Amino acid sequence: MRFSLLAALAVGAALVSPAAASAALAPPAPTGPASVGLVRTTIVDNHVTNPLLPAGAANEIPLRIWYPASRPGAAPGPVLTPAEQDAWESGFDLPAHALDGLGATTTADAPPVRGRHPVLLLSHGLGGTTAFHTAQATDLASHGYVVVGIDLPGDATFVDVGGGRVVPQNPNGEDYIRELAVDARIAEMRSVVDQIQRLRGTGLIDVNRVGVFGHSLGASATAGALQADRRLRAGVMLDGLALPPVAERGFDKPLAIAMGSAVPLDDPRLVALRRHLRGPHVFRHFPTSGHSAFSDFVWMLPQLGLPPEAAENGTVEPAAAVSGQRDFLLRWFDRYL
Repeated sequence: MRFSLLAALAVGAALVSPAAASAALAPPAPTGPASVGLVRTTIVDNHVTNPLLPAGAANEIPLRIWYPASRPGAAPGPVLTPAEQDAWESGFDLPAHALDGLGATTTADAPPVRGRHPVLLLSHGLGGTTAFHTAQATDLASHGYVVVGIDLPGDATFVDVGGGRVVPQNPNGEDYIRELAVDARIAEMRSVVDQIQRLRGTGLIDVNRVGVFGHSLGASATAGALQADRRLRAGVMLDGLALPPVAERGFDKPLAIAMGSAVPLDDPRLVALRRHLRGPHVFRHFPTSGHSAFSDFVWMLPQLGLPPEAAENGTVEPAAAVSGQRDFLLRWFDRYL
């Protein structure tokens, strides 16, 4: 399933109104008691390779880390670096500064809340970026979670791997990326868990409480990672399907599945996974939510002056979509982490 903002952005220049283009985005405010800090960093794992990058390229894994802060920092958090924002805007003919404000609910250099915090790994959809899961990530962080957004270079349309170096999407096309990306994402997650205690600026991390969630292809990786890595304790799949080998074997860890209107409820891959889950599990259907409504596009598109159908948002109201997804994620991870 395609991460559908790309289609929306491709027509963005024609549809963004002058008023919307001149106004900064205003992300939904987090609901928890803590302020939200944001750190950008890149780790390197030379023991595995990223098959979507040129041969010999370093396996750089760029991270966005949202964390609970005791008070705000002095400046907005760099959800998109200037280089990334310019790449997204110019790459899809959006007006300059159309994506301003995406980090308005986070701050940089914010002191973390004391104590050890559970960790959630976040994986984006095909061609997307964890930057466009800000509403979900900030809310979880405001309730005490450290959320580690993991972008996959070569899959993400654009991602800054550090120092303003933007890596574009692999040019071989979606089918090629889809074939390789799930295993590459799982490898990234395992690399992050290996190095998680080395992360700086986010406060203390409880390595015994690590979960994972993802959207679309990131949901496929979520299921695969839960099956493959014993250190991951619980997960949530957002509008994505497990690969057949994972669905047919299942696993015994807690898993919540949220599906919208894009996938039939009798899809064999969905049926197989639900049948073979041996741990606590729950399924929730969001019948008015299109595929992209499980990302920030559900609230971004109206603010950009784009119609919901441009990114397959469905008919759900943005506020209802954000509230429902936040509640679904928080209740599950509060129960099982």
